[in-house]
Amino acid sequence: MATLERTLIEIRKSIAKLHRAAAHDQDPQRAHTARWLDGLFENVESRAQLREAARQALELYRGGMGSFQDVGTAVMAEAVDGLHRTLSAARSWLLRD
Repeated sequence: MATLERTLIEIRKSIAKLHRAAAHDQDPQRAHTARWLDGLFENVESRAQLREAARQALELYRGGMGSFQDVGTAVMAEAVDGLHRTLSAARSWLLRD
């Protein structure tokens, strides 16, 4: 069973992978997004805060400016897809319990 701390660790690992992909691809927009995600999950201490942070982060997958709809490399696609899986799993866990 997932715990808040374990879920946050997985999300932060996925964000770190996004940081590495942004550096690899020299993608300043995605680097900015990764820093925004760091801040979004930085002070999460409750399920309600995690639910809201995950909701906001998943908005990146809906399209529009700064979205994750247009990844250009396999490295970025892997990071973006991994983050999506992690956030979706967190949301499912939060809704289930």
